[in-house]
Amino acid sequence: MLKPLAVLQTVLIAHALAVFAQSVFAGEFLSGSDSPVRFHEWTGWAILAICTLQVVIAAILLRSGKTSLWLVLGSTLLLLAEGLQTGTGYGRFLNVHIPLGVIIFGAVTGQAIAVWRRLPSGGMAK
Repeated sequence: MLKPLAVLQTVLIAHALAVFAQSVFAGEFLSGSDSPVRFHEWTGWAILAICTLQVVIAAILLRSGKTSLWLVLGSTLLLLAEGLQTGTGYGRFLNVHIPLGVIIFGAVTGQAIAVWRRLPSGGMAK
């Protein structure tokens, strides 16, 4: 049987890996290759889907008391930021798109670390 916290941890790792892949595709594009743009676009839409799943799972875990309200709020804000990221990418607003991508990467990585550091008793590691 799947444990909800393990599902959330898996989703967060997938989220972090997808966001990292975005930076790789962007770097390839900025170095002069046009082909990674399609992968960058597809991965961007996949990231929005993964983050939506993350919000739903975090909300379910909040109801059962297995996660904090902060994770749900942070995941929701992250979903909004990733929606803005998609819009600024299509609009070619790189002055917003690039720094926001760095912030998103830091936020997703921080969430993944925080959830993986949870102790079996339900408390957070110090």
